Amino acid sequence: MKRKLKVVTLLLAISLVTTLVAACSSNNKNNSNPSNEKNAGQASENTGESALDPYEITMALPIFGAEPKDMVEIEAAINKITQSKMNATVDILPISVGAYGQQMNLMFSGGEKLDLAFTFGAGGMYNAAAGSGKLFQIDDLLKEHGQGIIQAVGEDYVNVPKINGKLYGVPYVDAYAKGTDYYLRKDLVDKHQIDVASIKTLDDVENVLKAIKEKEPNIIPLGVAPGLGPVTSFATYDGLGDRLGVLPGYDNGMKIVNLFETQDYADQLSRVHKWFKEGYINKDAATTTVLPNAQIKAGRTFSAIYPSSPGQKEGIELEVGYELVRVELLPPHATTANVMTGLWTIAQHSENPERAMMFLNLMYSDKDIANFLVWGIEGKHYVKISETAVDYPEGLDINSVGYNMRTFDWVMGNKTLTYLAKLDNPKLRELEKEFMAQSIPSKAIGFLFDEGPVKNEGVALKNVIEQYAQSLETGTVDPEKRLKEFNDKLKAAGLDKYIAEKQKQLDAWAAANQ
Repeated sequence: MKRKLKVVTLLLAISLVTTLVAACSSNNKNNSNPSNEKNAGQASENTGESALDPYEITMALPIFGAEPKDMVEIEAAINKITQSKMNATVDILPISVGAYGQQMNLMFSGGEKLDLAFTFGAGGMYNAAAGSGKLFQIDDLLKEHGQGIIQAVGEDYVNVPKINGKLYGVPYVDAYAKGTDYYLRKDLVDKHQIDVASIKTLDDVENVLKAIKEKEPNIIPLGVAPGLGPVTSFATYDGLGDRLGVLPGYDNGMKIVNLFETQDYADQLSRVHKWFKEGYINKDAATTTVLPNAQIKAGRTFSAIYPSSPGQKEGIELEVGYELVRVELLPPHATTANVMTGLWTIAQHSENPERAMMFLNLMYSDKDIANFLVWGIEGKHYVKISETAVDYPEGLDINSVGYNMRTFDWVMGNKTLTYLAKLDNPKLRELEKEFMAQSIPSKAIGFLFDEGPVKNEGVALKNVIEQYAQSLETGTVDPEKRLKEFNDKLKAAGLDKYIAEKQKQLDAWAAANQ
């Protein structure tokens, strides 16, 4: 069953996915799943497993663009492996990300054949699907058939998505942490002899912005856009999913506070408003849809502040067309939100959850399957240029090749098994390992807030956030005039009750897990 659905932007898609799934009813078939494969624990690791009956696994896959025209060929290549290793075939069901939530709702509620599904963690889709009985509890299956997944994700992170002690999905492999990096155009750094080694704090950044403003009057010192700037990207707290009650310092004795009433937040707003008034920030920061990268590429912006990730510098340089200098402002911290961006799940009504887990294990542990899913077929969709890197065949590119999912390789489970692109940093995999080794876990990693008891307050509070935060956090408005009003509106919308419920749940989680 293949569907070509209208493609929408990712931001709109995530919003749609979240809205639709959260609204799903909890009426689902609690099928009794067959368990006649108890002796097949290692089937995904051995060839010629004759004890298993043939089975076709239906896998729902979000597509961020047009459906690749050679998808059927990718299925056939994967099926040669799965038939040998687990006597199964895979039917990949590509669904435009813009319609993904709606399609999943229809498949779950209608009982359409479905085994594996990628489930977004953003906005509570995973929580809602698990809580309404749509997802199969996988704790036992993971132990029996998912050792490759556990090894790939890591013991410290594979259990983070547990809800009330039960696991319903496994996160894709990634650097489960974010810090803060400051990127500067190297040509202007060299021209004005900026001492980047002395940049340690936002005060130091301010000195650099001031110098650029004076010496390059036609250049905007810092590119800012909604959600990407010196306030939102410079987080010294665990936002616990929504910033409506946070843990300062990623610990704070496990005591949640109202971020928007803290002195640190007020100071950050004052700083960024000063930068705005001084002309260090683009005047359309609160409304622009042009991200800082694109602002730098246009030649009108000097620098940007971003959440950090391994190998990011090379990717930004390729996009903007300038050599950059990277300065780390904050070290990486791992939080539940970082782990929960997206997960692979098994449908509660799957006819064979064991076989679904066995294939999922291959997605995380079999290099050939991982590269089929991301790059396609060697010689047709890519050519090797080294043992670890590939490029498009002659005459083809990302737009003309018949299959390529590299841009969204994270969706496929374990991107670390796949080839690097020609222009990637050849040491990217090592950088990813170093990044995670250096990351600091939040004291609350593994805590998932259930908004259910304060759902109405949550809706009202998010409306207030939308009304005030963007203009305040881009420096566009004076916090002396608007911050108190912002907090008063949050209080009126029920923030105290919301935080009390979050604290109650965090206390219970901490007592059970720490």
